[in-house]
Amino acid sequence: MSEAGAETASENEIELKLLVAAGDAATVWTLPAVKALLTKKPRARQVRTIYHDTAEADLMRAGCALRVRETGGRFEQHLKTAGSVEGGLFKRHEWRSTLPSETPDPPALAPEAAALLAPFAGKLRPVFETDVERTDALLSNGVFATEIAVDLGVVRAFDAAGGIGCETGLAEIELEWRAGPAAHVFDLALDIAARVPLVVGWQSKAERGYALALALSPETRRAATLALAPDATVPQAMAAILGEGMNHFLANQPAFEAQGSVEAVHQMRIACRRLRAALSLFRSHLPPDEIQSFRDGFRDVGRALGAVRDIDVLDAQVLAPLIEEPLTPDPVRERLALLRPRLAHRRAEALARAGEIVRAPETARLLLRLGRRVTLLAADDSGSPFGAFADDILKIRHRKLARRGRKLKQQGAADRHRVRIAAKKARYAAEFFRSRYGDKAMARYLEALGDLQDVLGDLNDIAGIADVLERAIDDPRSASLVAGYAMGWHTRRVRACLDEAEDLLHAIRKAEPFDSRAKR
Repeated sequence: MSEAGAETASENEIELKLLVAAGDAATVWTLPAVKALLTKKPRARQVRTIYHDTAEADLMRAGCALRVRETGGRFEQHLKTAGSVEGGLFKRHEWRSTLPSETPDPPALAPEAAALLAPFAGKLRPVFETDVERTDALLSNGVFATEIAVDLGVVRAFDAAGGIGCETGLAEIELEWRAGPAAHVFDLALDIAARVPLVVGWQSKAERGYALALALSPETRRAATLALAPDATVPQAMAAILGEGMNHFLANQPAFEAQGSVEAVHQMRIACRRLRAALSLFRSHLPPDEIQSFRDGFRDVGRALGAVRDIDVLDAQVLAPLIEEPLTPDPVRERLALLRPRLAHRRAEALARAGEIVRAPETARLLLRLGRRVTLLAADDSGSPFGAFADDILKIRHRKLARRGRKLKQQGAADRHRVRIAAKKARYAAEFFRSRYGDKAMARYLEALGDLQDVLGDLNDIAGIADVLERAIDDPRSASLVAGYAMGWHTRRVRACLDEAEDLLHAIRKAEPFDSRAKR
């Protein structure tokens, strides 16, 4: 029988994380928007939380976090599931119970939580801890209530023997929804963001601790496949699509900040493009000024990321193949090899500029405004189901692509680029609504659209080699030499790309899976 206290609880947790500089954190308590909603004086206390797992990190792999929190000599254990993130809001299930000491006691939790931990009995050990000064308070105006907590401290990893390993600083503001419309959490966050520089957080404390303890690099992720409820209204479908776009952006930000990797830049740029495509798709369902503000904001972020991506593509698809090509003349190969360090320097400069924009206060406010809109849309059950809207949109995008793709081989680079944009819009729309349609037919359609977009992208890259080189390399003679040779070398690919694009367009014209295979 457990020696822990009988007090147990289970709840769904909804919170927003805001990352701040340690020196700015206390400023939040001086803000008029916060002071006006305080129900009592903020409480400061030292909070030490130890996270437990097996040596193989089984709980982490299962999407759970078991922790024991000590506050003022009292101990409480918590089990959290990974849950979901919707528009920047973390939504997780949590169980908790009181304990007599810092030793975890899974049977003291609710039966369903204890059952999750039962396979790991006897295998749990401390993995890392957070040690923070937490200042918190309840904010309310009688309509809504939000708990605000400011955490300042460190995350410490334990070594295999239980000793202290490496550590990193922690400074964040947590806004946890308690009652009323969830959009008010974003209203409060926007009031804070107007006066305190911040970044919208994605990683939980558990994720940061595991990354430190296990030396894990942040992972990139592709856009998730959406499963829209068949009876979802148009506003609710908008919420799901825009919310996933926001998640896609935020999920790749830790990898972008840590490494600036090619894939992290690529995925964040795709997230911006998908968000702009979704906003265009639903432009008749939101105020025009709001739509334009969102589109302009993500255009600016996307352009900064695009400057890095252009250099990555130039290096991987132009310089590297030419250097590796056995038939490349040695003088050209030597010139190409000399250009790569310069290109790396230019990439570092472009990455730094992109980082400034990603971390800019304007970008944080852009994301918070989008999160607020997503939350409002998710609660809107008015209007008709999204099905008819999706059918119409996909037919329009499909027909526009078919029309623009006529006589592709006779088109110039600018017209082919417009075909590529039409393919991209058709693909994104089909991906957004794919759960409504027949899986096999839609999968083939999306594969053809993706292949077409890639082939047309190759043609666009070939046509733009000279411009990209001129922007990336501050040496007109080298740029001209490389561009001339690269254009000649890649020209042999143009005919093959055009033939493949024509075949793909033919297959796409015949497909139209959303017309006859919709799930009714």
